[in-house]
Amino acid sequence: MRKLLLLSILGALIAGLATFVGWAERRPPSHYLSDLRSELSTDAGTPGASGNLLLIRPQLFPVDYQSPAHLRLKLAAALDRARAAGLLSPQTLVVLPEHIGTWLIAAGEKTELYQARDRQEVRDWMLLGNPLLAVQVLMQNLDAERLDEALLRMKARRMAADYQQLFSGLAREYRVNLLAGSILLPLPHLENGQLAIGDGPLRTVSLAFGPDGQVLGELYSEAWPQPHDRREPQRLHIGERELLIERDWQPGYPQSRVLTANGEQVSEPLYLRGKLSWPVGGAPRRVELTPVEMQRGQAPGSQLLNLWIAPQ
Repeated sequence: MRKLLLLSILGALIAGLATFVGWAERRPPSHYLSDLRSELSTDAGTPGASGNLLLIRPQLFPVDYQSPAHLRLKLAAALDRARAAGLLSPQTLVVLPEHIGTWLIAAGEKTELYQARDRQEVRDWMLLGNPLLAVQVLMQNLDAERLDEALLRMKARRMAADYQQLFSGLAREYRVNLLAGSILLPLPHLENGQLAIGDGPLRTVSLAFGPDGQVLGELYSEAWPQPHDRREPQRLHIGERELLIERDWQPGYPQSRVLTANGEQVSEPLYLRGKLSWPVGGAPRRVELTPVEMQRGQAPGSQLLNLWIAPQ
């Protein structure tokens, strides 16, 4: 009798576990609703053969990262607006904000994750939606910050592939040079023109792509979290022009600026808009991913900031 009872309990536990695993792995289709509006906020300089800088401040929310296709739709809407305004050409450099790629960690997760209010809820739903992955990381008895890092490392290979496929595809489709913003990955490096990862420390990495979709110039990376000391800017060559990209967290959020090599032209600051918390730990508490204060009183949707480059 006791043996039969134990077998019944064991059977119930196995059935319950199988039911949970089935639920955790299920990704039912859901409707994607997002604001695809965009506006040309600034258009400075005089059109000419030297081309232009087009900075995009996309307004992004967790649901925009449900799949790379969703994020592409949001960015393509802004690029379509720019193309209609005559702002895209092979001499254009489109620039996207810092850490636009880091939320790709959330791609393909359960619907509930995209309604999360903070990093704790993001972490919880990621663990619930990936039970085998959860067992691996929980057995390591990690604190919250190291748990975030372990989750990112386990999804990093897919994140790197999604990042390159998405942004190289946009550069090729719209026939522009595109600085793809950044993504947080473990020991990022290039292998035969493809973004790859390693077993080393987390680093923030950014790639640029030419109108043919191929990697343009060298991979640029920096330590995570961002060091406080001033660093050399990224140097990017578009034809005969050299452009410098400076990055910092000084205002309390990640921002970047693009400068001409002679320093005579400086773009407006570029940053993410919308409502995204950091999906991983490591950033100081004072540093927001999407600054609330900078968005007060602004119209919804993505912002386009265009700067025509003066002849050398």
